[in-house]
Amino acid sequence: MLAKKALTRPSGEPNPDPELARLEGEILDGINATGIGPAGYGGTQTALCVHIESFPTHIASFPVAVNLDCHSHRTASTEL
Repeated sequence: MLAKKALTRPSGEPNPDPELARLEGEILDGINATGIGPAGYGGTQTALCVHIESFPTHIASFPVAVNLDCHSHRTASTEL
């Protein structure tokens, strides 16, 4: 449910919780500082946004969901 909530939040809209919004910004800056770029070809913009959602849970069941890149970059191919 939280992954869907994060996915459907408008791109770049920070979390209403100031601490989570700060963490989203830190992670986004760190990702873009790697220089990986779109599809791994280099550049300054690797990620467009980071969305974090949180909910109280027991530490023994710490769920994390990560969505990377787009389907077309993972499945497309071409012949030259």
